[in-house]
Amino acid sequence: MGLYHSTYKAYGFEIPATTDFERLDEVLASQPEAEQGGRVEHTFLGDFERLFLHTVCEEVEENTAATVTPADFARYEISAWNAVLHANAVRLGHETHPEPTWLVLHDYS
Repeated sequence: MGLYHSTYKAYGFEIPATTDFERLDEVLASQPEAEQGGRVEHTFLGDFERLFLHTVCEEVEENTAATVTPADFARYEISAWNAVLHANAVRLGHETHPEPTWLVLHDYS
C-alpha cells in the first residue's frame, strides 16, 4: 500500500470525524444556500481521523509555497462563506463549531 501526500489551503473549520458519512453526503448534496454563498465541501485527513468543512480549497503543489495574506482575510466572500459553513454544520448537528478561518491542510494517508 502506498502513501499519499497532499496539501491544501482552505477556508473553513474542523468538525468531529465521527460525523455520519451518509448524513454528510446528504447534507452536502443538498445546499439550498449555495447559490448565494458558494458550495461547502469536506476533506478528511489521514485515514479519516480528522474532518474539515470548507468553501474554497486550493491544492498546494509539491515543492511550492502558498501564502495566506491580510487580503485573504478581507475577501468580500467571507461573510457569505461563514453563513453557508454555519448552515451546513447546523444541518449536520454541529451547532457549536469553531470560527471559520484559513487553514493549511496536510494529508498523509
